[in-house]
Amino acid sequence: MPKVTLSTELPASAGSVWNLIGGFNALPDWHPVISKSERSDDGSKRTLHVLGGGSIVEQLDTTGEGHRYSYSILKNPLLMRNYQGAIAVKPNADGNGCMVEWSGNFQTTDVPDNAAVRLIQGIYQVGLDNLSRIFGI
Repeated sequence: MPKVTLSTELPASAGSVWNLIGGFNALPDWHPVISKSERSDDGSKRTLHVLGGGSIVEQLDTTGEGHRYSYSILKNPLLMRNYQGAIAVKPNADGNGCMVEWSGNFQTTDVPDNAAVRLIQGIYQVGLDNLSRIFGI
């Protein structure tokens, strides 16, 4: 089962970063590929509309102590299944800034594992690069 983990350090407090990215419905606010997010009435699922068409349905699995949530992808056009992901924001040990970590593991369907890993790394990297831009890096 392939696993992808990417992270970036930001010169902002964990709380201020979490205010932007921490909500389960927050991806359109900081990820440039997501044009719109719609939550289910109970808030446990969201449908992400991707620029250029297509959609991804995700389910909120857990919210952790501090600044973290995990989710599962229920429907996607990405040739993978059993996707489990998490986003976490942790303050740096020195108190200056924070670390944002985005991770996921999944099974591929009709593509080699390395191709799927590159795709997910690209999605994560675009989001993390945009966060760096938003927070002034």
